[in-house]
Amino acid sequence: MFVYDYRFVMKLCGLTIVINVAVGFPRFQDVIPNGDKLPHPCKPNYIWHGVGHRADRGEGPLNDFGKDFLRLGKKWNKSLCQLDSDKDGRSNGEELGDPDCIWTRETIPQRQNNITHPGVCDPWESEECKKQNAWVDCDIDELKCAAIHETSVMNITIRMPETKVPNTETNYMCTTFDLPSDGDFHMIASVPYIDNIYVMHHMLLFGCEDTDYVKQIKPNKPESCLMGVKDCNDIISVWTVGYAGQCALKEFGFRIGVKGYKRVVLQAHWNNPELKNSYFDSSGLTLYYTHKLRPNDAAVMRIGSSYFELPPGRSEVEVVGTCSSQCSKTQLKGPIYITTAGNHMHYLGEKQKIELIRNGTKIQDITNEEHYNYDKPVTHSFKIPIEVQPGDELKTTCVFKTTSKLNYTYYGQGTNDEMCYGFLIIYPAKNVKRKFCTSWKSIPVCELKAPIVRGCQTAKFTNLSNPEFTEMRNAVKDHCSTNDTCLEKCKDQLTIINNHTCMNGDVGLYIKYRLIKLNDPSVTDFYHGIESCSKELKTNLSPAPTSKSSRILQLHFVVMFVCIVMFIT
Repeated sequence: MFVYDYRFVMKLCGLTIVINVAVGFPRFQDVIPNGDKLPHPCKPNYIWHGVGHRADRGEGPLNDFGKDFLRLGKKWNKSLCQLDSDKDGRSNGEELGDPDCIWTRETIPQRQNNITHPGVCDPWESEECKKQNAWVDCDIDELKCAAIHETSVMNITIRMPETKVPNTETNYMCTTFDLPSDGDFHMIASVPYIDNIYVMHHMLLFGCEDTDYVKQIKPNKPESCLMGVKDCNDIISVWTVGYAGQCALKEFGFRIGVKGYKRVVLQAHWNNPELKNSYFDSSGLTLYYTHKLRPNDAAVMRIGSSYFELPPGRSEVEVVGTCSSQCSKTQLKGPIYITTAGNHMHYLGEKQKIELIRNGTKIQDITNEEHYNYDKPVTHSFKIPIEVQPGDELKTTCVFKTTSKLNYTYYGQGTNDEMCYGFLIIYPAKNVKRKFCTSWKSIPVCELKAPIVRGCQTAKFTNLSNPEFTEMRNAVKDHCSTNDTCLEKCKDQLTIINNHTCMNGDVGLYIKYRLIKLNDPSVTDFYHGIESCSKELKTNLSPAPTSKSSRILQLHFVVMFVCIVMFIT
């Protein structure tokens, strides 16, 4: 994930300033319908961000649509909408999902799927369009890693057997593989082998512990795995759309073989938005390894936010995830050194940064992307590694734009869900107890296992036989309705209950889902009673999604995360 060496420097001089106003800057994506979700015609799973430019990232010469956009005042109007800029027989409005030319910046486009590029002739592969589209770049970058050509370096390719892709949008498939165990090696690079570019979204390679459970797993057998595989939690390689591969710096490698990982799990994320039933895939990774060990064993550390929700229709929604001072103090056995860092959001992501804070004072930015682009991931590599000491804070801030959404968007595994993570390649691995240091909303995950979380005795309060919680449930049962009717006698009880340290804010929301996981009818009735007056008292423990399916989805992700926290810690 982290060593795709993409570098983009804006040239702010001369003609470039004039060119860049044509739907190249992110703000111009808002001026046209579906401007932030235009698929690349020959790079599946890529988005064409600079709609008016010949370069998909938004620089350099204009395409025909960009020229028309500039000529007609850099705004979406009936004239631009009715034009057929690419001369393929469909108007710009038809291609961008506004066939009736009625879209405004305050509305949602008539159509948000089957969008095509108004500056690229379609059908893409037709004889009529081939010559006209000769300028379109369909190449995907290759990894540049000198170390893989050294004589001591060997390689092994791990690929899942040809497997049918389900006709559902989001699927996770895990396959276990045995690594070379006839020596002591460092894995120094990985290169993707993508068999089906139309569905492959990303791959994670997890190192497994040498446990009895792992030993009994049948290798080379793909299985559905939304929550991963038990005892295989250590990320050692990552690939996502836009990355050419991973190349470790000379100071470290990932330990495999007799003194390292002997088994790995390859988790593949398939994205099948068209719900096709005819796809198969046999993707994987080529791993490069050597017996010439490097000075340090490396690890990948994940930071950021592991649960959040994004309200619709906002130009900016900020999410902050913290690996707190308390968490790093307990999870680090000594200083670690960051050699590479990568930001990770999905398509609503606009900006992201990771900050290093020591004793309340910001030391430096580790990453800071003002214009995040999911399809063009940036690798932040450091010739002088950044030292992180036990007790330091790692703060991840993500900014999302949800103007194209009608409903809440939640943290989740699907392409249409969102994430807010930072991935750090660090060494030495021996100084990290856990390679997972995130927040659940505003609460650092490491604090969730403590007996008291922000004044709430969580273990005690989530025990259904606890007298205090029993009294609270009885009060709601006697005074409140469970059918969304707010009774006057209920309000006084809820005023007292909602001021309890275990019932308000993010702690209250965390307790709620811990309790709901118990699947006890009295708990369900208790929260229905509390929410019966949420509008009147303005104390809902969660945002109000716009549909029953959204509420189910939100509950699924929160319960899934709570399970992960309990499992990992």
